[in-house]
Amino acid sequence: GHTAVRAAGVTTPPTRNADGSVRAGRSSAVVFTSGGSLVTLTEKGTSEKVNLLVQKNLYSAAIFVAYADPSYETEEITQLYRRHAEYLYRKGDYSGAIDQYIYTIGSLEPSHVIFRYLDAPKIPLLVKYLEELRSRDLTTPVHNELLRTCYLKLNDAESAEAIAAVSSRSMDTESLSTMVANSPKDALATICSFEAPQAAEALAVYGASLARLLPRETAGLAVSLCLGTFSPRKLSESSATIMADAKKFLEHPNNHEDQAHEPYPVHIFASCFMENPKMLRLILTHCNRNKCPLTPSLRRTLLELTLAEWNQAKRTGDTEAEKLRRKEAIASLTDSHCREIGDYDALVIVQLAGFEEGELLLYERLQMGPMLLSRYAKDGTEKARRQMLAMAQSDGDVLADVLGYFVNMVAERLADAEDVDDGEESDDEVNDILEDISECLALARRQNILPPVRIARILAGEGTGQFSSAGVNGGQSQARTVPLSVALDYVGDILDESRKEISRLKVEVEEYNQLCNSMEAEIESLLKASQAVPSHKEPSEDVSPRINIEEMYAKVRLALDEGDKEDNKAELSREAFWREMDQSEDSFQTIARFFAKGVIQ
Repeated sequence: GHTAVRAAGVTTPPTRNADGSVRAGRSSAVVFTSGGSLVTLTEKGTSEKVNLLVQKNLYSAAIFVAYADPSYETEEITQLYRRHAEYLYRKGDYSGAIDQYIYTIGSLEPSHVIFRYLDAPKIPLLVKYLEELRSRDLTTPVHNELLRTCYLKLNDAESAEAIAAVSSRSMDTESLSTMVANSPKDALATICSFEAPQAAEALAVYGASLARLLPRETAGLAVSLCLGTFSPRKLSESSATIMADAKKFLEHPNNHEDQAHEPYPVHIFASCFMENPKMLRLILTHCNRNKCPLTPSLRRTLLELTLAEWNQAKRTGDTEAEKLRRKEAIASLTDSHCREIGDYDALVIVQLAGFEEGELLLYERLQMGPMLLSRYAKDGTEKARRQMLAMAQSDGDVLADVLGYFVNMVAERLADAEDVDDGEESDDEVNDILEDISECLALARRQNILPPVRIARILAGEGTGQFSSAGVNGGQSQARTVPLSVALDYVGDILDESRKEISRLKVEVEEYNQLCNSMEAEIESLLKASQAVPSHKEPSEDVSPRINIEEMYAKVRLALDEGDKEDNKAELSREAFWREMDQSEDSFQTIARFFAKGVIQ
């Protein structure tokens, strides 16, 4: 037989049909055999392969092949599951058939399956199908009743009661709208008797109405759903007991071991409390403290509501509430989720609320140097001045601004001291600022960036600008000055350095002057020596002829140019000689002619 000598594969990419569907590409193999023949092997399409497998009742393989092709329609795959289920049912494999029928849920009518499994031996399989149908929320009341009947036939009374309880709760949900208007406590108690999914759905629908009438109890129910600690209560319990338990969710921290279900997102219930901002802040704070995920908009809302209550506590003089709200606001700006708020959005919120501590924090985070300096200068405390000096460690312009702010502070304190006699306290503060100015001047000396003239203008109150009086001092030069004593050390050091520099320059100029004088003396001695050389020539020839350097240079250049021209001419003549030697029939005559011209020597 022949063997394959060489083979190559050919694959075509998928194509899109006119109706928008995708047609899979084809694959072929070309084989060249040892007998000299060329064999082409072409892969069949997915539909052909599936049909061949179905004809052989290989449904599992057919479904696997269909899934491997992205262009194969989902409806056709579901149809394969149905055909596989019917094939297994005909063979008597009812358990395998129900597994395949489960894959058809959502596309095949449930009654088609239910009627095949109504006889007694197949009831466990029918229960399996109905439970799957119920888990996907596709059951009707008829399906639920049938499932409850099947549980009773299987002597599973507990499951049957659970189905009955869910059915009764669904009927209770329909009557909640009337109950909320007439008896909100009973409505809330009814919601507390639901399972967590039904309770969350009911609270999202009726929460706004309940929050107006029972704000704290409704908030407690919402928090329990958000923390995952909600558990259904029996309707037989009194409404007062249920209401009291609902309030407790706002007073105690969450224990993760008590979780009964997956927590629900906070934003589902936040809109129910828009008319009660205090309760909304309480819910958001409690959920945030227990690490419930909050959206960025809810975090911004929490910061706004916290600062609103902080402002209200300031106005009413409630010191405890003011401290607590301030602490919560700082926590919102510094916790691990603070970036979710957005630094610039947070800055707008704290500026509108007048929360200066938050402004300082955000200025530092956003590296807003000028605003940060202005805020520190407005504060004026020792801590703020220390921060200003720290900012001026490496930047000369910042140092100029800091020095200008310190000058302003001293001038303002001195002006206030003239109007109101504050005693020693005012003098101590002024002395502290003067010491900071001295430290600032020492820093300027170490940096050696700012020119002394600019520093002198700042100390004189003429502004911090480099070329103009613009700066933090404005145009109030008369009132913005500091005592001269604060700058004595700085001015003394500058004058000492200037004096040393002047002395150094004088020494260098003197050395240069001496060098010039010595060079001039040496030149004069050389001239006198040349004039004293004796001469044996006639008197008329005693004077040495003058040498014209420019004329000599011109002659040299002319000689070089003429030499170059002759060299070029000789080069051309040699080229002409060899060219004629190649073309001439009488070489001797050519040599003689060029020898006569002097080309050949």
